[in-house]
Amino acid sequence: MNIRLAWRNIWRNKKRTLITITSVTFAVVMAVFTRSFQEGTYSKMIENAVGQFTGYVQVHQKDYWDDKTLDNGIVINDSLINVIKSVPDIEGVNLRLESFSLVSFGNNTKGALIMGIDPKAEDKMIGLRKKMKSGNFINQNDSSLLVGSKLAEFLGLNVGDTLVLLGQGHWGQSAIGAYPVKGIIKMPAPDIDRQIIFMPLKLAQSYYSFDNGITSIVVKFSDSKETAKITNILNQKLKHTQYRAMGWRTMMPEMVQQIQSDRTGGIFMIAVLYMIIAFGVFGTVLMMTEERKKEFAVMISIGTQRTKLMMISIYETLLINSLAIVLGIIITIPIIIYYNHNPIRMTGEAAKSIAKLGIEPVMPTILEPSIFAHQIEVILIIVLVASLYPLISIARFNMIKALRR
Repeated sequence: MNIRLAWRNIWRNKKRTLITITSVTFAVVMAVFTRSFQEGTYSKMIENAVGQFTGYVQVHQKDYWDDKTLDNGIVINDSLINVIKSVPDIEGVNLRLESFSLVSFGNNTKGALIMGIDPKAEDKMIGLRKKMKSGNFINQNDSSLLVGSKLAEFLGLNVGDTLVLLGQGHWGQSAIGAYPVKGIIKMPAPDIDRQIIFMPLKLAQSYYSFDNGITSIVVKFSDSKETAKITNILNQKLKHTQYRAMGWRTMMPEMVQQIQSDRTGGIFMIAVLYMIIAFGVFGTVLMMTEERKKEFAVMISIGTQRTKLMMISIYETLLINSLAIVLGIIITIPIIIYYNHNPIRMTGEAAKSIAKLGIEPVMPTILEPSIFAHQIEVILIIVLVASLYPLISIARFNMIKALRR
C-alpha cells in the first residue's frame, strides 16, 4: 500500500517528476558513458602494450630484469617448462630471445629491439600475421626478418632489402649479420612499432651466439584478470630455483602510474557530475516536502502515523530515481556496444600526442557490469542521503503551523 501511494504521489505533479527523471537519466548516461570510455581506453592501452606484446606474465632468470643482458638469459630447460605448464589455467608458453642491436640500411642507422620468436606460437598468441602491412610472414626456418612499419619508414627500407645488424652476443661475443626483410609489420603501439624487429628464434640464437638460449618465457592464459593469481602460483613453484615470474604491472610500472594518474582525473570529473545529480535530487525532495507540509498535517490530524508518511516519502524518492537509473542504463547499453565495436579514432594533434605515449590513438568503450554497478551504488547513496530531509522534516514539523499555511 505504501508503495502504491508513493507511485500515485509522484505522478500528481507530472512535469516535476519528468524533469527530475530526465535530469538523473542524463547524468547516469553521462557518468556510465564517460567511465566506459575511460576504462575502455585503458583496456586498449594494456592490450596493445601488454596483451599483444610483452604478455601478462613472464618467467625470467632472477637477475635478468635488473640487468637485461644475454648473460642473464636461460638455457631452454624442459623441467622448467613442465613446471610452468603444470599450473591448471596456463595454456602454454612462448619462448623469446630479446636484445638490442644497431640496425643499418643505406645511410640510416638506429637502435632496435631484436626479438627472436617461434613465429607460429607468437601468431597464435598476439596475432602477428594479421598485423602484416606488406610482404610475407616468416617461418621458424627462415633467415629473414619482419620489421616494424615505423622503423622501416625511418630507415627507408622495403620488403626484399637487406638490413645490417650489429650488436653484442652471449658472453661478450660480437653479433654481426645481414638479413633480408621478408615483411613489414604494423604494431598497434607506436612506441613498439618504431623499434621492433622479429626474427625466427633459431636465427636469433645463431646471431647472438647463444645456442638453445632464451631471455624470457611468456606464459599464455585466457583471462588477464588472473595475472596476479598465476604470478603468485608460479613464484611458489619456482621458490627454490633461479627463476621468477613477473606480472605486467611489475614489468611496466610507467603504464600503471599513467593509468592511475589519468583515472584520478576522470574520477574528479565524475565527482563533479555526481554533485550536480545530488543537487538535482535534493532540490526535488525539498520541493516535494515543502509544498506538501499542509497535506502531511491533515493526514496526521486524521490519524496517519508519521512513520508511515516517512516510508511513503522514501519510496517516492526511490521510485523516481530508480526509474531514472533503469532508463539511463537502457539508453547507455546500445551506445556502449556500438562504440565498443566501432571505437572513435582520434586524428590530428590529439592523435600524435597519444601516439607519443606509445598508445594506439583509438577510444573504445568497455561493457563491464562493474561500471554500471558503481554508478548505481553512488546514485542510490545520494538518493538515500537526500531522503533524510523529508524524514527529519516530517518528524519535527509543527502540525498547527502547517495547517495554517
